[in-house]
Amino acid sequence: MKLAIWSPLPPSPSGIADYVAESLPALSATAEIEVVCENPATVDPRLRALGVVCAPGEEAPADLDVYHVGNSPAHAYVYRAALARPGVVVLHDFNLHYLVLGETVERGKPEPYLREMRRAYRETGAFVGRQVTAALGGEVLPSLFPLNERLLETSLAVVTLSRATAVRAARALPGRPVLHLPHHLALPIDPVPGQAETRAALGLPADALVVTLPGLATAAKRINVALRVLGRLAPRFPSLHVVVAGGVDPRLPLGEWLSHSPIAHAVHVTGRLDLPDFIRHLVAADVVVALRFPSFGEMSGALVRAMGVGRPVIVTSGTPAAEEMPEGTLVPVDPGPREEEELLAFLERLLIDRPLREAIGRLAQEHVRNVHDLKATVGRLRAFLDTVFEQKAHLLSTVADGREDSGTLLGYFKEEVRWGARDLGLAGVYLGLDELLAELAGERA
Repeated sequence: MKLAIWSPLPPSPSGIADYVAESLPALSATAEIEVVCENPATVDPRLRALGVVCAPGEEAPADLDVYHVGNSPAHAYVYRAALARPGVVVLHDFNLHYLVLGETVERGKPEPYLREMRRAYRETGAFVGRQVTAALGGEVLPSLFPLNERLLETSLAVVTLSRATAVRAARALPGRPVLHLPHHLALPIDPVPGQAETRAALGLPADALVVTLPGLATAAKRINVALRVLGRLAPRFPSLHVVVAGGVDPRLPLGEWLSHSPIAHAVHVTGRLDLPDFIRHLVAADVVVALRFPSFGEMSGALVRAMGVGRPVIVTSGTPAAEEMPEGTLVPVDPGPREEEELLAFLERLLIDRPLREAIGRLAQEHVRNVHDLKATVGRLRAFLDTVFEQKAHLLSTVADGREDSGTLLGYFKEEVRWGARDLGLAGVYLGLDELLAELAGERA
């Protein structure tokens, strides 16, 4: 089978680029692959050696197109291609609101965004869309409206990295293949070095209590809450050391927060790390704090890696990260009004109780190494793609039956009728209105 894999590759800052790069060696051993990315010339030669790497529009025909889609501008070209040519969508984020915003409102074209919101969520969507275009609602409103409907409808099949997202995708696409594929564990240094050796290499104090905040620091990571809590804990734990292990969103006022923090002197911000050093920082930690609110339905690669090296991780309850992992393998914190007090209590207990840290880390490591093995997950993906390919003709027909040319008046009428029918519970019912709608639009049915 020949697969066209649509995704950014390193050195793109997208975490999905790393995810795809890690899976390519195992996937290329079972299929002929071609990776479509926007800047092929910048891709590591070792990755290019695994298959053809080309720019969009240069790809050769493939048996299946596999689209890795995330909620960021780096995946805009993948999103457009997936809408134009149906394939298998690997949905890294269930919510694609910011991706759609980037393709519409942020390009000075609010009308397509408002139409998508109305198409997907009717009057409520139209109202919320107007608030978002007016820069109201912060991150919470977009997190409640995933805007993935058109992409899902156009997909032959969907792969998700969390069970909760798989359930939601299957509900939206009855009859189409959906695979829950656990986020793989990939460690570029395995076996990993010991904590003492790693701290020495990174210049961290050997006897410190180290709390690590991993990945790109954004508002959703609750960095401000974590810093407030750590500042409150600092008098009790004089050896406390905090590492922000990753880049920082330029919109995040991290410098201002630190200027008012009693623990600023013990905070180290690394900037973007290569994967080996990122793993070293996880190994060096005593506790990893990986909060996220609001969540956009993403599964965290940093979480899987931290668990894979045996570290206890504090996460936000109700997110895919918390729901995906078995009880006892991580520590969930409620994102409600008691978030700060809960985080304070859990962090304090973990910092005091080394045996507890080690017990949670051991359970986490055992689970991740058993369930999230890279070779096993790629094997499951390959088997799923075989199944989809066997049904490809039927699935293409199903997608074609539900598609309308939204750029025409007739297509607009058909979409409105179809979504109105869904509101009435008539999804899948033939209404026999095509001839009437065509007449109203001044076209032939």
